[in-house]
This record gives sequence, structure tokens and C-alpha cells, in this order.
Amino acid sequence: MNWDDLRVFDAAARMRGLTAASRVLGISQPQMSRRLRAFEDKMGARLFDRTPNGLMITGAGEKLLPLAHQMRLVAEGVERVQPELAQSQRRVLRISLDEVREHFITSHMAELMDGIGDAEIELFCGQMHLNHSSRETEIQLRSCLPESETLIARKLGETVYGVYVSKGFKSGGGVIPAVDRNWIGFSADRLWYPELKQWMDKNLKYAPKMRFNTIPAQLNAARSGVGYAVLPRFLADPVDDLVRIDEFGDVYSASEHLIVHRDLLREPVVRHAVDVIAELYKKHRPALIGLTN
Repeated sequence: MNWDDLRVFDAAARMRGLTAASRVLGISQPQMSRRLRAFEDKMGARLFDRTPNGLMITGAGEKLLPLAHQMRLVAEGVERVQPELAQSQRRVLRISLDEVREHFITSHMAELMDGIGDAEIELFCGQMHLNHSSRETEIQLRSCLPESETLIARKLGETVYGVYVSKGFKSGGGVIPAVDRNWIGFSADRLWYPELKQWMDKNLKYAPKMRFNTIPAQLNAARSGVGYAVLPRFLADPVDDLVRIDEFGDVYSASEHLIVHRDLLREPVVRHAVDVIAELYKKHRPALIGLTN
């Protein structure tokens, strides 16, 4: 039995008139009349007599009335408990990301928290993808796309990389950067940034003398004055003691993706957080692509 049909019957019985009942249900009077007649046809009985003084319930209607009343009480109980159910929804939001995205998110954490509201946030920094289905994470921020049909990827924008060196760096013999041996590169083991290593292999004469597997370590090494590094512009541009080498231009542009399980998008907290993070990337797009200098 369709509760919407019983709602029409229940409202008509309580209000004793089509106009008043239609107002209770928020529908037009003609629609109310059509739905009531359709319900009577479905039940195979006349439930009301239409009189100049309004609707008069029939004997068949009297038999149905207690059941409709009980269903209305149940429906009203569900409506009362609904806010409590919504409050009990997941309030801890886990976001998985690598160290580059972690720097971006934590740099704008106040904006993120203001946008998300009273939800708690846990950030898990690592290069490995976590399992959405087992709730290891709700949201992942990555440059690579997922390989699962159950995951949805939303593109947030681009992060542009350039070549940087400390202002106090002095190259031995005054050689140009492309043939300088003093470069900071990537470890062969656990290579998380293959595109950047490919760029170095193609454009540098010598392999980097120093190798790390994280971008922040490379940035700190560059700041210490030991050589050149390929770094995200939003990360390196604000550092006063680093200078960008213009002759290389923009080395690489990484796509930023937010990855979420399609089922988790039904949860209001997760769905809202997705929109807030997308807006955060949109707002700070100039810094991410290096247009703030």
C-alpha cells in the first residue's frame, strides 16, 4: 500500500473537505480530488460521500480510518527522529593525501574548517591509496585517477611546478643550470613523481647528486643552498630565500583530483566536504598555477 494514497485519505477524513485537505498536503484542490477518487477506485469502495457541507465518511471509510491514523502516527514519529538520525551521521571526516596536498590543505585549514562546520577532520599523509569501501578514508586528494568503478574522481584544478634554487647558491665554475651537477632529484626506490624524474632525465646533463622521495625534503635541501630543485610553485614561490629559474619555464602541471566512493556521497557530511574542498582549490587557483607573483 502506498502511504501517499493513505495520506490523501487521512487528510480528507480529518479536514472533512477537499480544499482544507489540499492545503494540509500542499497540493491543489483539483489534484486532491483526482487522487482521492483514484484511491477509492483502487480500494474498490466509496470512502466518502460528497455533500454540500463537505465530505462525509462512509462505512467503508470508517473501517479504513484507524489504519490510516496509525500510519500517520508512525510517519510523524519518523519525522521527529529524522534530525537525530542526521546528527548521528559520520562527523569524523578522514582525508588521505600526499605531502604536497597536505601542505596545501593545512595552509588553508582555517578556511576548510569554517566551511565544513562542526565535523571533525583527520588527515592521513601518505603516498599509498587507502580503501574507501572499508572506511579507511572518505576522501582522497591525488594527481592520479582511480582504477575502480565504485570510485568517483572530481578534478579540482592544476598544480604547476618550476625550478628553484637558493638565492645564496653559487654554482661551481659559473656553469648554466642545465649542465650543473648540483641538482636535487628523486630516489629510484618508491618513486612517487615519475613525471618530474622524466623531465630531469631529458633536460639535465648529469643525474642529480642528491635524491629524496618527498617534495618537502627537496625544498629544505634547496633552501640550504646545495642546488636546484623542481618544486610546486604554490609551495616555493612564498619562500623568501628561494628564486625561480625563469629559463626553464613551467616544468610540469599536475592535475588535482578529489576521489570519493560513490556510496559515501549520500552522506551529507562527505558531500558537503567535497564541495568545500573544491571551492578551496578554486579560490586559490592563482597560487597553484603560479600567478600570484
